[in-house]
Amino acid sequence: MALDYAKTARDIVEKAGGEDNITTVAHCMTRLRFTVKNEKAADMDAIKGIKGVLGCVYAGDQLQVIMGQNLIGTYNEVTSQFNFKEGDVIDENLDEVSPKDMPFNERFSPKRLGNLLLGYVSASVTPMIPALIAGGMVKVILLLITQVMPDFANTSTYTLLSIADDAPFYFMPIWVAYGASKKLGATPIYAMTVAAAMIAPNFLNLVNADPQVSQDLFGLPVTLRAYTSQLFPSLLLAYAAAKFEKLFDRIVPGIFKSILVGSLTLALTYTVTMVALAPIGGWMGDYLTAGIMALYNFAGPVALCLLTGVLPFVIMCGMHTTFGAFMTQLLGSVGYDGIFRPALLLHNMAEGGACLGVFLRAKDKEFKSEALSIAVGCIFAGVTEPAIYGITLRLKKPMIGVCIGGAAGGLVGGLMGMRAYVMGYSNVFALPIFQDTIIAAVAAILTAIVVACVVAFVLGFEEDEAKA
Repeated sequence: MALDYAKTARDIVEKAGGEDNITTVAHCMTRLRFTVKNEKAADMDAIKGIKGVLGCVYAGDQLQVIMGQNLIGTYNEVTSQFNFKEGDVIDENLDEVSPKDMPFNERFSPKRLGNLLLGYVSASVTPMIPALIAGGMVKVILLLITQVMPDFANTSTYTLLSIADDAPFYFMPIWVAYGASKKLGATPIYAMTVAAAMIAPNFLNLVNADPQVSQDLFGLPVTLRAYTSQLFPSLLLAYAAAKFEKLFDRIVPGIFKSILVGSLTLALTYTVTMVALAPIGGWMGDYLTAGIMALYNFAGPVALCLLTGVLPFVIMCGMHTTFGAFMTQLLGSVGYDGIFRPALLLHNMAEGGACLGVFLRAKDKEFKSEALSIAVGCIFAGVTEPAIYGITLRLKKPMIGVCIGGAAGGLVGGLMGMRAYVMGYSNVFALPIFQDTIIAAVAAILTAIVVACVVAFVLGFEEDEAKA
């Protein structure tokens, strides 16, 4: 029987605390993502029991309802019935969630601060991911063409398309400033303008000029360094811009708001950014990159093995959404990612492999068909939530196959030097992003699928649970 999307949508909103508790709604490939005023008002256990729901977690400052193939129909009903709009900033004045009214220990608890930070970073990076993937895939296509037609690299078509595929990374500070401003409920153009000034040609000319010539802003020293393809400076400046905008909007008389709020916000944010925030953000990126690369160089195979092995539980907590920040930082700084994209890809393959094992072991024809279709979705589309919540986690033993298969694939990929050189998807069609390490990627993928399949098949599962 087809799912009643209208009823499912109403039930989810009700158990999420009702329409008044929800500020915004969005979705990714498999999840409804609600921003709620009061996390405690949402009954996640009840949401998990709603027909059509595969799971529910609160992570990244969002209530995430895993819907799988039921996503789009339910999302359309949520937005049509309740008139939610993605990205709207709605007054959040519930007493129980106002930071000012929280006890000190709860207001500054590691959990709350961690959720706020992860939610901020994730929301800031997410809007630019499609552009990074698109640019990366264009770069891969050009690379493949030049392998067949070497002279194509000397054409103007190749040159112009290369400019287009490099643009998403070059202008990364602007895209991050946009996402961060939207998350903070500020006017994006102010932060975007300051971010653009950091990478403007005239500023880069100063960076590349005589190093003996110093620059200052209102007598304050300015660090001359390139901020193209940088993540952290924009995260910091967008926060500053949001605070300055709110300050000036509060103190500037109404008749002068349209003239002064924007100009004062822009001028002060730019000054603080060039003197302090941009250098601090640049150093943060440098140290983060150095730390990840030190781990990779010291224990690359083991690190990839362990991360891939535990990734199902990271995804269940919704924490994998922050990987985008690490991936973009690595690709922009060192030119490749040998940990995060490989782990995401190999986990998807392991989920698909475990579902294949379940397919081979299952006796019920309807369930066999479901397991096979989910396995195909994991491997060829990179969509794993239906596998996690519909098969491997629900049946328990197949999840062991996922962990072992993922860890085995990660070990093989790490030992063979598997590296992603551009942003891409986490499915088999993304193999070209691994470029000269594609053989390592193929070997790791096959290992993850086969090992997960064999382990899931050998361990088996309770047939009654599959029919539940």
